[in-house]
Amino acid sequence: MQKTSTYQAFKYGIAAVALAVASMSASAAVITYSDRASFDAQGTIVENSNFNDFGAGFDSPGTPFTRGSVTYVSAENLTVGAGTPYSIGQSQTVMSNNYWSPLTGSIANQFNLFGFDAAVTSGPVDITITTNLATYLFSGLTLPNGAPDFAFEGFQATAAGEYFTGFRIDTLGSSYLPGITNVALGNAGAVPEPATAALLGLGLLGFGMARRRRKQ
Repeated sequence: MQKTSTYQAFKYGIAAVALAVASMSASAAVITYSDRASFDAQGTIVENSNFNDFGAGFDSPGTPFTRGSVTYVSAENLTVGAGTPYSIGQSQTVMSNNYWSPLTGSIANQFNLFGFDAAVTSGPVDITITTNLATYLFSGLTLPNGAPDFAFEGFQATAAGEYFTGFRIDTLGSSYLPGITNVALGNAGAVPEPATAALLGLGLLGFGMARRRRKQ
């Protein structure tokens, strides 16, 4: 009877570990941050780019336009700075879209941390974040108007092997202009690979079984 119960515990333990591994490899998840300091503390920030070199007024950097690992691919990229009629560029120059919405971009180099300061002239926005594993929609977000405040929007991909590939910001009203700056990319602490998790689970299971046998 002792051998049978030990075998069953081992068998069901293996099944539980296998299920956990399957869940880890198949699932995707993104954590959000509204505070840049908390976001930065998750790992190493490799890039942090802005558009202040474009200065005041409007400028057209071209489409597509690449800065760091982000390529901005809106209908017509537009930088908005101080002295324009729009609030979003009054405190610092932002990247926007001359056709109002959406503001879109693609991300290279497999980062699992992505964040930016965002503002909109008026109304709520939808932010869509894409990774190599999934698409995440954050709808009806309220942002400041950029004169002078911005909201930090930070994201961390947490599934093993998951990284960011792009983003999209949609305004929910006509003639509402979104803008972003201080775009951060980096890598958080390593997420355990499924094989590592399996070995850890088996090790703990074996340790527990050994203790039980010694007591009996």
